[in-house]
Amino acid sequence: MALHSNTSSVYVALLFVLNYVFMTAGSGVSVESSSGLSAPYDELYYRGVRAYFREDWERAAEFLEKSISTRDKLLQTRRKCHHDCLTAGDDKISKLDKDDLTLWDLGILDWIQVRAECVRFCMGQSISPAVLLPVSSDIEYEFGTRNPYNYLQVTYYKLDKMAKAASAAHTFFVANPSHLEMRNNIEKYRRLLGVKEESFLDREREQELHWEKYDAAVLAESSSDWVKAVKRWKECVNETLKQTEECRAQCVMASRVIPEEPDTVQGVYERAADLSLSLLSCKQMCVTLVSTRPGRVSALEDFLPLQLEHLHIAQFKAGDLKGAVETLRSLLLFYPTDSDFLSNLELYTQTLEGDTEAQETGPMQEIAKYISRALQEKRLLYFGMANLDYKFSDPDLWTPEDVVPESLRETWRVEKEKLLEKLKQGEKVEEVDESGFYAGGPVPVVGVTITMDDQGLNGTNRVVLDGVLSQSECDRVMQLASVAASVGDGYRGRRSPHTPHEKFEGLTVLRALKLAQDGLVNQSDARLLHKIGETVKVLMDSYFRSHSVLYFAYTHLVCRSAIPGHQEGRSDLSHPVHVDNCILEPETRQCWREAPAFTHRDLSAVLYLNDDFEGGEFFFTDRDAKTVTASVKPKCGRLVGFTSGPVNPHGVTAVTAGRRCALALWLTTEKHHRDMEREEAEELWAANGKSVVKEEKGDGESAVKTARSGRSQGKERSKERERVTGRRDEL
Repeated sequence: MALHSNTSSVYVALLFVLNYVFMTAGSGVSVESSSGLSAPYDELYYRGVRAYFREDWERAAEFLEKSISTRDKLLQTRRKCHHDCLTAGDDKISKLDKDDLTLWDLGILDWIQVRAECVRFCMGQSISPAVLLPVSSDIEYEFGTRNPYNYLQVTYYKLDKMAKAASAAHTFFVANPSHLEMRNNIEKYRRLLGVKEESFLDREREQELHWEKYDAAVLAESSSDWVKAVKRWKECVNETLKQTEECRAQCVMASRVIPEEPDTVQGVYERAADLSLSLLSCKQMCVTLVSTRPGRVSALEDFLPLQLEHLHIAQFKAGDLKGAVETLRSLLLFYPTDSDFLSNLELYTQTLEGDTEAQETGPMQEIAKYISRALQEKRLLYFGMANLDYKFSDPDLWTPEDVVPESLRETWRVEKEKLLEKLKQGEKVEEVDESGFYAGGPVPVVGVTITMDDQGLNGTNRVVLDGVLSQSECDRVMQLASVAASVGDGYRGRRSPHTPHEKFEGLTVLRALKLAQDGLVNQSDARLLHKIGETVKVLMDSYFRSHSVLYFAYTHLVCRSAIPGHQEGRSDLSHPVHVDNCILEPETRQCWREAPAFTHRDLSAVLYLNDDFEGGEFFFTDRDAKTVTASVKPKCGRLVGFTSGPVNPHGVTAVTAGRRCALALWLTTEKHHRDMEREEAEELWAANGKSVVKEEKGDGESAVKTARSGRSQGKERSKERERVTGRRDEL
């Protein structure tokens, strides 16, 4: 099989064959048995499920755990063998005559055979032939969705092993955040004696460490801690590259079946090509797999370039200009003509004038290697598309046009432009609030008027009401806040939960009551704080036509004060744009109902007490978190109310002078999420022989509430930049 003049096409065909030989040799069943894994994990899983439905809980736990550990060991062994055999046979290549290509076919076949034998021997050391056999796509789906942990949490519950049940439940819930039953189960486990917070561990955490590091980087960045942000973004980049490599190793080492084709289809070369292209496609798709959070259906676009973009900005702000140059040059490997990146590079190099070494710093070696390898694979895959009718969906937006054959280029260009436009503009879909609340109900409190409704606020289920408080009532509550509000959020001791440029103070109804009992504040002022909350609840319940009983989820008197000397050049917000009951992903316009969001919240309200400050305007945005759809200037007695879900992203502009105070309230239809502190305050009042004014519809919980609160968000996808993870938050 000598090379002909058309060396490029023959090389491609040769590479196809070599990959085919490697895969079939490497995944072949060795006659040597081993003392390691002997039973396939799919068989163990079937046994566990059968025992589960027989209610044989001990056996179910045994087989389900064995199936998980066997699969983990198989994946680990594949990664190890792939790593150990990377250089096997390289000496065969080094001996080939680079000037005489006539024997390269046989030489490379020899090289690939040596590597395949290395892999086969390595796998056979710890895994039996049966474990190497392919498993069905159904079983892969079960493990991909973490369904074994669904069975395990019930199994351990039946065995009265609550800590293990909590861990299994949490592990399943991480990948299935819309699973209402599991969420309720987790809440039950939290209330059980003997179940500690550390019991709620994600058993699959090691495979998702890059997301943990991503969130840590975003948090450091949102706090303007640029030194920590640099460290966290570097960790995130490195872990993402590591996870990508481990995913690619599974593509090479996984058992593969030679495709069965009709007799009319081509022979061994074509079949080898199909198998080889499948391998390359699998490797490329690791970009998508690594960029998709557990439980999400879509990847975060441009995940690695996105991290590099964050990193170079953090390095610049932390004063590490040499590092910023290195990162920016790495980013330019993805987008070499990007005008913003080139401008930033020019800025960095000018700032480093005189430091020739720093100015000439090149890109990260691991990123350069990543790009080079990806481009080689893409060229082969696009060759297969153009010449072998192979189907390939490129996971990257950065793929350069010259990689694509001319025959495919126009179609590719049109599709890419559509995708970029879609990402740039966001999917302009009609906003539909599925909360079950409908704005426009009556306002049953005398003197309260509707200032702005949905139309005036350019949104859905939004309202501004005026006249809720008199000036004297505002003054009394402001005085209460001045005397009693505590510095920090009151839960984790953070002085500035959202920005270091402002001092944050908060007060709850219960704390106000206890201070009144100690004689530190007026009893009547503490009771007024409670009464105001009841009034707001009546207004919200009526205007949004509540379909079931409403409970207070939390009530917080909040003040933000501009810190003198810390206001010059501020570009941050007093409270970043967010949604109250889900995690907003601005770039994809989606919102995920999962921790740390307060998923039980249904209605949100903020009642303002003053206007003698600068900044601090409340505003609504589109889901992109940038397009402001409406803004509200605070003043005494003004109430902003809205449903807590994804149709109402909102934030607060920076308070640059003075002190801004407001009473923030959240309401829920879920009784077990009601504000127990508020109820404790009411019980203390009752114990003192004093009543409190309360408005209730009745104490019935409807089935509608449960169905709505568990609505699936499974079709939403994500791209996250900012997140606040405090115990409580406020408007």
